[in-house]
Amino acid sequence: MRLLITGIGGFVGRHMAVYAVTRGATVVGINRTMRPVPGAELFVADLDSASATADAVKAAAAEAVIHLAAHTPANCPQLPLQEWLTGTPVATLNLLEAVRIHCPRAKVLIVSSSAVYGQVPLDRLPVTEDHPVQPATMYGVSKAIQELLAIRYVSEYGLQVIRARPFNLVGPGEPRGMLTSTLAAQITAIAAGKQPPVVRMRHRATSRDFTDVRDAVAAYWALLERGEPGGVYNVCSGTATPVGDIVERLLRLAGIDAAVEETGAHTSGDILIQAGSAARLTAATGWRPRFDLDASLRDLLATFAS
Repeated sequence: MRLLITGIGGFVGRHMAVYAVTRGATVVGINRTMRPVPGAELFVADLDSASATADAVKAAAAEAVIHLAAHTPANCPQLPLQEWLTGTPVATLNLLEAVRIHCPRAKVLIVSSSAVYGQVPLDRLPVTEDHPVQPATMYGVSKAIQELLAIRYVSEYGLQVIRARPFNLVGPGEPRGMLTSTLAAQITAIAAGKQPPVVRMRHRATSRDFTDVRDAVAAYWALLERGEPGGVYNVCSGTATPVGDIVERLLRLAGIDAAVEETGAHTSGDILIQAGSAARLTAATGWRPRFDLDASLRDLLATFAS
């Protein structure tokens, strides 16, 4: 399989490339900047440009596409409001249009986000893919628009587009600015004597569904192989873990003690608890997570310790 990965230079993109190569794929990547990825051919292109996207997709001659490139709260924490509505949606539109013209038989996986669900009532957890899309953040709105474009290209042009909705990803190589990496960076700094023994975080009581990034990319590959075009699939563990428990696990794994200081009050856009059901994904592909949460956090700590 000749596989095109957008955003290949990012956290998930690099893991996806490594996994795909081990599965025998020829990997081609699109990234906005020159960030070489071992084993992959790289095209530098800005997906905001329709012509640059078309040129890269044509040159890639892919049989399958995984679309990971996106603005996120981690890589764009101060993104202006309007750019949430133009960045990821426009990039997705340009990609789908390029696929329609240059490789219409390619299977395309659009990696969306659980942020499209917003705050789900407790009696609807773990949330399934049939739950209404009602995002509570501009990031979630951008991902919902991305999904609507995917649905349109399936119905209007017959493209083989699948949507994945990952929940919180964690693991080695996680960049600063994400929920677990922000905590891990502080704890490794405390362990090294570079920070006073106080971990600062917004809320201990919020809960999230964490999946190892290595399990996530395995799920994406499985969806390319066995997912239903037009379908949408949660990628998650099915368990809501309090963020306070993540801190305690990280401290235990690092072998240190520290105080925990909460720094923020809840706002209207905060999601208090989130957990998903991966039953549809498992039924379609046989996928199940292999890494437990402690293994993911241990490898995350190693990233910052090195």
